[in-house]
Parts: sequence; C-alpha cells; structure tokens
Amino acid sequence: MAAAEDGGLGENTRLDQETAQWLRWDKNFLTLEVVKRLIAEGNKEELEKCFGARLEFGTAGLRAAMGPGISRMNDLTIIQTTQGFCRYLEKQFSDLKQKGIVISFDARAHPSSGGSSRRFARLAATTFISQGIPVYLFSDITPTPFVVEALKALEWSRRWNEKALRKLLTFLIWKCILEF
Repeated sequence: MAAAEDGGLGENTRLDQETAQWLRWDKNFLTLEVVKRLIAEGNKEELEKCFGARLEFGTAGLRAAMGPGISRMNDLTIIQTTQGFCRYLEKQFSDLKQKGIVISFDARAHPSSGGSSRRFARLAATTFISQGIPVYLFSDITPTPFVVEALKALEWSRRWNEKALRKLLTFLIWKCILEF
C-alpha cells in the first residue's frame, strides 16, 4: 500500500487519483487528516464512501453528509461548486456584478470536519467576491423567505414572479449557497 503522503492505496487508480488530488487541494486540516488516516489504515471502504462520486446538484440543491471527499459537503466541494455556479450565473445575467448575490445559512454543523452552514456560506461569499460579484451575506441564521425578500429588494423580482423566484431559490441558487 502507498503511504498517505503518496495519496493512494495502490490498488484503485481512480480512487488513488481522487485522494492524491484531495491531499494537494484540501486546506482544511481536519478533513485532510481524516483522509490521510484512512489511507494509512488502508480503509478502502470508507475512502470509497468519501470519493465514490462527485456531488451532484438536484432539485433539492446540493445535499450530502458533511465530511472529507468529493462525495461530501466540505470546504473544497463548496468552493469548487461555487466557482462553477459563479460561471453559470455570469453567463445567465449580464448585470450580476452590479446586482450581486444573496447568501444565508441555517444552523447545521459537523464539528469533527469543521464544516458548518455558516462556514460554507462564508466560503461561498469569499468565492463570489473573488470574482468581483457583490455578496449580501446574512449575519445570522436566516429562513428562506428573508432571502426572497432580499432578492426582491435587489430587484431580482423584475425578472421572475414570486413562484419563479422560489423555484430559482430551490433549483438555481441552491440550498448549499442560500441555506447550507
């Protein structure tokens, strides 16, 4: 078996590649250490759970357990997904950099991985800001109807009626951005 520093188990090329990439990119000490430990233990079953398949966006948003790997909600998957979402929004809305985006969060947290809705909201906000997109980040736990009202205040409602705006919230501006 390969050492944790090599980023693999030496048996499964895809899993080895995914874990090696994770070890290079993950900057969260807690999730990074979990992956290193799983590799050192040769725990292929748990690594497959963490790296089996990349999270996919569905009608309920981006949902998964918090923890390390591309199959879980964590700092790296939030940043990567937000980058892709940012690219999509830029193509859809020519005035995105003038209007900005609204982000809120709920109370969910996963102390052992360092993940929390608040942390993910801040990471998403930082990602949008790094691309020149203004962010209106709620400072405390916020229910979805408040986000709808914030979007209306930003005149996003001119583009959609309230029903369409709610669909946008649940489909396009996914729960991991608006309500982690």
